[in-house]
Amino acid sequence: MAYHPDSAKWLSDNLVVAAVENAGSLDFFRVENERLVRIHQAHVGFAPRDVILVSASQGHYKLLATPYGGKEVAWVDWYEDNRAAASVKRTRWCEAPWHPVRLSQLPAAQGAGFAAACLDDRKVVAVSESDPLAPPRVLASFNAVARQARPSPSGQWLYVSLETGGRNARIHMQTGELQWIASPLTGSVAVAPLSDDLVAWGEDGKLYLQRLDADGKVVETRWIKTSGFSTGLQLIDLDGDGERDVVVLNSADPVADVIYGPLWDRAAERLK
Repeated sequence: MAYHPDSAKWLSDNLVVAAVENAGSLDFFRVENERLVRIHQAHVGFAPRDVILVSASQGHYKLLATPYGGKEVAWVDWYEDNRAAASVKRTRWCEAPWHPVRLSQLPAAQGAGFAAACLDDRKVVAVSESDPLAPPRVLASFNAVARQARPSPSGQWLYVSLETGGRNARIHMQTGELQWIASPLTGSVAVAPLSDDLVAWGEDGKLYLQRLDADGKVVETRWIKTSGFSTGLQLIDLDGDGERDVVVLNSADPVADVIYGPLWDRAAERLK
């Protein structure tokens, strides 16, 4: 049985993979008769916190798993027909690289790649898609805990939520420029960019949305109440009206919030 899965991703219409802390593995499941049936288990050598799909082609899947703690990440190569055991290659990134994400471009014209905020090393690192096993490049370092990094829709900026210090940050993905963004709170624990200059930050019992100018200065801030410690934000058009909605996953809380867009218009100027 898969115990304590912390991240799960759909691979296809009937395949899902879960990062399973207790087993130190990625567990692959097929949907059969409305039930999940485990068909393979790939041990990665650490307790995985996150998994993302790197590529998929004709039943061949490449994935990236990152840990709760420690510096190793795992690149996993798996075939749906199990023609061979999954290939697992581990490399060292940083201490606690949480919530990895694919980037359409890296600074200095290095092409696409993958990045993660390093919780305990207080920095953001990235590797090129063309050479993922190479040592990672440090994109920025901070004096506060880096909780999450997410790109803007165009890929121009990589936004970084910082847990303390009264500010967050963003990194320009062509020049590498670091801009500081003033927070009305101590910081944030999650981030979801709606555009290059409009971003939502997650905190305890609330989201705050900020419009920024070209230098990262805050033009306006608005607020939306949530039901818990909002550590997971997913933007998606749930009701098909052309406006992005946000699904808010609240850590250590049984309630998830669905907030329908347009999000800026729904947000309040003051949090009551």
